[in-house]
Amino acid sequence: MTTTTCKQSCKPNKAEQAQREFARLLVDASKRGFHGTAGIVLSLQDGYIQHLKVHMEKMVK
Repeated sequence: MTTTTCKQSCKPNKAEQAQREFARLLVDASKRGFHGTAGIVLSLQDGYIQHLKVHMEKMVK
């Protein structure tokens, strides 16, 4: 049986992923005609990001 270990570079860094998602959220929400809310929720455990939740809610006028 062979086991392999995954270094930090194997999985995406959650902080970098959160920054990318926030940048994408800003681009999408900053468009003319967008009315609503947008946000990111970080689930943390012992100082480490476990999950990201991205939500965008658009109002139809």
